[in-house]
Amino acid sequence: MHQHSETAFLSKAHTAFVDSLGRLDARVLGRLREARARALAAVERHPHWRRTRSWTLPAGAAAVVLVAVACGILWWNQNSQPAVPFAAGNNTEDMAIVLGNDNLDMYADMDFYRWLQAQQQNAPQDDSGGNSNG
Repeated sequence: MHQHSETAFLSKAHTAFVDSLGRLDARVLGRLREARARALAAVERHPHWRRTRSWTLPAGAAAVVLVAVACGILWWNQNSQPAVPFAAGNNTEDMAIVLGNDNLDMYADMDFYRWLQAQQQNAPQDDSGGNSNG
């Protein structure tokens, strides 16, 4: 029964549309035909316009989520200590030792080096700023 009423409505709408076209003058009908022809020509020139743009919304949403997660991780870790004890500051000599292939036994005593770094950070600073070597 529902489909019958929908079909009747569509039939009446089509009849009203055809009747309204009969009341338009030739100049308006000509402009409408030209506009329709231009629209169809534009669709034929770019037949895949809708298909190629359908991925932009999901890709944009994924990019926004990715940037938000990255910013959240950076903000969360902004005050954390570095995982590698020698990475703090500008210790280029220490990094050269750590990255050198010839000092691999050093990794067996990493706890010692962490302890040593903690001792150096907790030790009172010497005001002379120099070495005790004379």
